[in-house]
Amino acid sequence: MSEGKPTNENQADIESPDHESAQTGPPSGAPIPPMVVLGFVIIALLGGLVAIALRGGFGHATSDPAEVAKLKAETNALQNQLNRKRLEFGLRPLEGGSESIEDVASRLKKEADTMVVMAGSLEKLLTESEATNRATESKLLQSETSRQNLAADSVRMQEEIRRALVVSSEADLIRRELATAKSRNDALMSELDQTRKELAALGEGASKADLAGLQRRLDEALRAKDFFEAKVNELQNELSTTKSKLFAASENELLPAAVELIRSLRKLENLPDSDITQAYSKFGVELGAEVLRKLEFPTGSSKLNPADEGAIKNLVADIPDGDLVLAIGYASETGNVDGNRTLSSDRATAAAQLYSSVKRPGQPVQAFYLGQTDRFSSRVPERNQLVEIWRIRKK
Repeated sequence: MSEGKPTNENQADIESPDHESAQTGPPSGAPIPPMVVLGFVIIALLGGLVAIALRGGFGHATSDPAEVAKLKAETNALQNQLNRKRLEFGLRPLEGGSESIEDVASRLKKEADTMVVMAGSLEKLLTESEATNRATESKLLQSETSRQNLAADSVRMQEEIRRALVVSSEADLIRRELATAKSRNDALMSELDQTRKELAALGEGASKADLAGLQRRLDEALRAKDFFEAKVNELQNELSTTKSKLFAASENELLPAAVELIRSLRKLENLPDSDITQAYSKFGVELGAEVLRKLEFPTGSSKLNPADEGAIKNLVADIPDGDLVLAIGYASETGNVDGNRTLSSDRATAAAQLYSSVKRPGQPVQAFYLGQTDRFSSRVPERNQLVEIWRIRKK
């Protein structure tokens, strides 16, 4: 499928530069590792302890008992707060009384430095993990693109199989009708021979009434013989036509009546709208060709909508036997060229198959594609996603 449906792979190509630049620094919304939080807490508490030391000092007497009590209370509060944080992170609480405050501060500083180093290691691991995740996402995108391509190939193959089954079914029906006609013709030949033998056996002794009856039977048998011989020839011609491909992949496979029209349509690309309109008018006079209907399709689709199906079936009654019905498929210029070529051929074939399934034996039909175009609208690509149903009068 084409016509402006970008694949996931293309989206990755478009979006990848911004994505990489956004990942060069740490993510703005990423949570701070717990060790870093604890390190900050310890540093803050160290600051509190240093402030206390500067205000009154540790290990020196003070003349104000109230100030001493206040300092001890603040020290105990800070130690309790630190112990709570250590317990939250699974660390052993600090025991008071056995170490001087300077030793505690020194040990806390060392622990804080260790935790900062650990936080750096954790951040590195997170960065590596994010890189691994990005690589995995890229592989998943590639896998999804491959899956979609396989699905598209599967749909196209199913459509080709369905197309082949339709043609095969029609050929089988004609073969059965041909066999029936031949059987009826053989029976009539046998009856004709019997009638002739009866006439010969009667000879001069037959009455006029008998002769007249036998003559009528002979005349009826001859007329029936002529009818069924013509029917056999007609069915044989139709079978030969059916064996030819419903879809013409090149001008060499086109029916002669369609070749000049296709060549003329190819010359209209990139011409002004006024020139195209004038050319279409000339086609009616010079080639006996006219557009009966335009069938529009959604992007990437070759499925006929119910209204178009009804319109195609109604064409059968208005088209004389011998006139060629030619379905020409187009696609917009967005998307992949090869994919759009297949898409335009599928659209034309879908229309031709439906008409072929309801037409009379003397109404030839064929499908052809002209691929990408902007002839129907240079500003709105979707208006170029269509099939033209042409009628070419029998010369």
